[in-house]
Amino acid sequence: MKTIIYILFIVTLACSCSINVPEQVMVEFDQIDRVVDFNYDVQPILSDRCYHCHGPDENTRRAGLRLDDEKIAFSKLSSGSKALVSGSLFKSEVAHRILSEDPEEIMPTPESKLSLTNKEKAIILKWIDQGAQFKDHWAFITPEENKVNATESEKASNPIDVFINDKLNENGLTFSEPANKERLIRRVYFDLTGLPPSLEDVENFKADTSPMAYENIVDKLLTSNENAERLTMDWLDLSRYADSHGLHADGLRTMWPWRDWVINAFKNNMPYDEFVTKQLAGDLFPNPSRQDVIPTAFNRNTPMTAEGGVIDEEWRLNYVFDRAETFGTAFLGLTVMCAKCHDHKFDPISQRDYYELAAFFNQTKELGMTGDDGDFGPLLLLPVPDKEKALDEIQEQIALKKKQLKLNQNELFEVYSYVDQLNNKNNLKSIERSVIQNVSFENFKTLKKKSPDISYIVQGDFGNQTSYIIDNNSSITSNEIPKISDGVVGTSFTFGNENDVLYLESVPNFEWTDSFSGALWLKTQKRKEDFSQTIFGTTGGKNNYWRGWDMFLDDNNYINFRLISSLPGNAIHVKSPDSIKINKWDHLAFTYDGSGEASGVKLFLNGNQINQIVKTDNLYKSIKPVSSSGIRNERRSVKVGESYDGSSGDNRIFKGKMDELFIFNKSLSTFEIKTLYNKYEIDEKPISNELKREHLVQENIEQKKIKKDISKLKNKWLNEVSDVIEIMVMEDMKEPRKSFLYDRGLYTNKSYEVIANTPSALPEFSKDLPRNRLGLAKWLFEDKNPLTSRVTANRYWQMIFGKGIVSTPGDFGLQGMLPSHPELLDFLADFLVSENWDVKKLLKLMVTSSTYKQSSSPNQKYVEIDPNNIYLWRSNSYRLSAEMIRDNALAASGLLIKKIGGESVRPYQPDGLWREKSNFSIKLLDYKISDTDEDLYRRSLYTFLRRTSPPPSMSVFDAPSREVCTVKREITNTPLQALVLLNDPQFFEASRVLAERIQIEKPESIEKSIEYGFQLCTSRIPSNDELQILKEFYDKQYKKFKSNPKLADQVFKNGRKKRNRSLDKYKTAALTLVTNTMLNHDEAYLKR
Repeated sequence: MKTIIYILFIVTLACSCSINVPEQVMVEFDQIDRVVDFNYDVQPILSDRCYHCHGPDENTRRAGLRLDDEKIAFSKLSSGSKALVSGSLFKSEVAHRILSEDPEEIMPTPESKLSLTNKEKAIILKWIDQGAQFKDHWAFITPEENKVNATESEKASNPIDVFINDKLNENGLTFSEPANKERLIRRVYFDLTGLPPSLEDVENFKADTSPMAYENIVDKLLTSNENAERLTMDWLDLSRYADSHGLHADGLRTMWPWRDWVINAFKNNMPYDEFVTKQLAGDLFPNPSRQDVIPTAFNRNTPMTAEGGVIDEEWRLNYVFDRAETFGTAFLGLTVMCAKCHDHKFDPISQRDYYELAAFFNQTKELGMTGDDGDFGPLLLLPVPDKEKALDEIQEQIALKKKQLKLNQNELFEVYSYVDQLNNKNNLKSIERSVIQNVSFENFKTLKKKSPDISYIVQGDFGNQTSYIIDNNSSITSNEIPKISDGVVGTSFTFGNENDVLYLESVPNFEWTDSFSGALWLKTQKRKEDFSQTIFGTTGGKNNYWRGWDMFLDDNNYINFRLISSLPGNAIHVKSPDSIKINKWDHLAFTYDGSGEASGVKLFLNGNQINQIVKTDNLYKSIKPVSSSGIRNERRSVKVGESYDGSSGDNRIFKGKMDELFIFNKSLSTFEIKTLYNKYEIDEKPISNELKREHLVQENIEQKKIKKDISKLKNKWLNEVSDVIEIMVMEDMKEPRKSFLYDRGLYTNKSYEVIANTPSALPEFSKDLPRNRLGLAKWLFEDKNPLTSRVTANRYWQMIFGKGIVSTPGDFGLQGMLPSHPELLDFLADFLVSENWDVKKLLKLMVTSSTYKQSSSPNQKYVEIDPNNIYLWRSNSYRLSAEMIRDNALAASGLLIKKIGGESVRPYQPDGLWREKSNFSIKLLDYKISDTDEDLYRRSLYTFLRRTSPPPSMSVFDAPSREVCTVKREITNTPLQALVLLNDPQFFEASRVLAERIQIEKPESIEKSIEYGFQLCTSRIPSNDELQILKEFYDKQYKKFKSNPKLADQVFKNGRKKRNRSLDKYKTAALTLVTNTMLNHDEAYLKR
């Protein structure tokens, strides 16, 4: 039959007259005795060699030809020919081009440096000859229920084994023998818990002959805390979790509460679809609880920058793009990041697709430039139960007092009927008594003096010295000679340069529980895009969380007033609905009543209260200024004419004139503001009886007493909430933000507006779904989505077997590897969905398969057939992860602390490493080892991870720095790894403590101690040869230490754990080197 086909093919070619097929290609063609599959045979070739010029990206496309698009591939070219004609090699230009030897005709072109092998040419020719049938990319086809076609003998086995066995048979392979019990229990313990089994567990398993012995262990492990921690460890890589911001200062952030939520979710076996949905969009649930919102910190794991001078919007967008790219990698298994600047070169992901996907994550109010240390909004308070109870009780007391205040106000409005008794003269005296600071801008004189303000930054304490005093008042100072000009009353000062500022040193640092007011005359000469103007205030810069209060004009000259604890979310911000005119004198004023609410702020323009727009109303922590990174409270004078913030490129320099500035220690009534304005006799404002009555009520003694009680309660609440930790979470803005496509990915190059949508090559985003993150999460888990279940099942297969069925778990696209067992992958995907996304059931299915329980020993014959064990004829053997290697050493020595959750801890690390890498973050300037043993010896999952300076001993073993989503770790083998195991303080200390342990627990003989230590390190009994080698090594080391006591003393200088002085020093020292050797045994750090 093959001969007939071969002859027919030659005849066909001969008749075509114009195709010269090399003999080697004909031979390869003849050997293809099956239907050529587009997905598995043809598309990988086209993707690698053709799509750059004839693929999805129109910017690199040539001749208008797309070989990734069936319709275009079969259409007529500008030359009149067709690239592909079904069943006709002669009419298909592709056939001519790939066989041509003419440099002007051959494809791929010589300048591409790409070429096709004879076999690849034959595959394409065969495909065309068979009809050139296209298919959607395999990963974009929804998995169908894949029923297991098992023989009678296979029906009782695990379905995974049926699929694996089919592949083995196809390739002339068979399963290996089962692994022995010692090796199997160690393997499953590490895979499901990340920790070794205890020797008691090993012995019990060896002694248990029941058919359920292994399954019982699996069930026990899957319900353990250690399993939850093991699953979390992988999830932290995917989520790019770290304890620092990652860029520039790489300062401290608080994300460990989210990590603990993940542990609890895995512990409770939360269905995977719910688990992911909460992390993507828990804040968008109806009436979300705290436990719904905490998971959204997943999205805030993105690295952030605190570099002064960066463009805020550029970096805010970078965080948005990071979330979209993480979503694509983690849940879709697609390299969507490749479409940020242009259409994807290989996959059907357009640049529009990229920005439409990013639009889902573009609705959170956040900063692009943050402070060096700390957490930045949106934030979620996380009080412990006792603290939450105390806060709730205080709020209840405040509510009662507010009710009392309102009732009293209503009574007083009825009582006061003598409003005519008020007059402006008497009221002015009342206003004057509440003045804290008044600047008339009349004169200045030279007087050098030290400011009472002291700033603390990473380099130390810095004070300020001023050169001039204003209005003969030593508490009003300036560094530059003021520019005097005509004012509203007498003279005014002209501002406009960086040093044209005043400091009002008599004004205390207000808390948001204080009531205060301010007023002045100003004439601005500036209106400039992206440049605002500070009138006066105390707000700091990024490293002070912008804490304080201020009144300023934005770049359109709208009046703004803010009370800030931390931007962007923990603040009150109101603004005027209209702007003020330039080159015109206006009287501006604000009043604030100490309520901690936007409704407690009033803005006034020329004596009249104006309507105001509430931008933010979410103030709950202190507004008192703090030093850099919030290390301590800091006194800060009110600054006039410029902001204290010098990091954004806009110092908010006021340009214009100011006159008659007042700051008051109370919230002035509207009546008082009008009275204050009217005293200038410019255009006197009438004062209604209603305003007079409001003023009398406000000044009533009983009202003041109740307000004072409320203020005390608010201060008490503030004191309670001050130390409550917060975590960065997601929160969509009430007013949607527009999203755009950016040419070349540059934030300045807005091309056109886009709406939130999913990639066009994937199932359509339903009109019934909300176009937000919650809708995206629901779309992700719809039955029609072809990727989610496959990507998830593949990632967990990788966790158990060391390599995914798709070995590129972050790329299910055209450049990714094809699945080694496609039917098995679809079966596992369907199994996961049908079992309500139960990850632990999926894991149990995997680890109870015969495929998993095989020996890892190689078979030379099979190695030649399948050297990379793609078809799984044996168990894979590979190095354990960095965390598992360290935890194994701690567990063997008995040092390991199994505490669950809590703040990240700091085990041993070289001194001075953090300071050497970065000196901007005050809180992470120096690495400080954890104070207690409980923290020092915890699982590596809890190790503090600073992105720019991760733990070196873990980096050596390929632990990622988590700057990006990582779904597959590299596994390298370097000399540094051996040096870490031999010399790192943690490993050497563990060796010494292990040496002490084996003497205490197996004191019968040195041989027994060594045998016991070997078991603790590897979970098996050493062979006689191994035992003899270790005993000889011990004898040699013992003699050396006995003859050199000082050398023995050096052994005990590593680590914090005190030496057990009841044990023989020389014996312990010698055994330390023996146990150190055991921890370097390959079975201590390899999965077998």
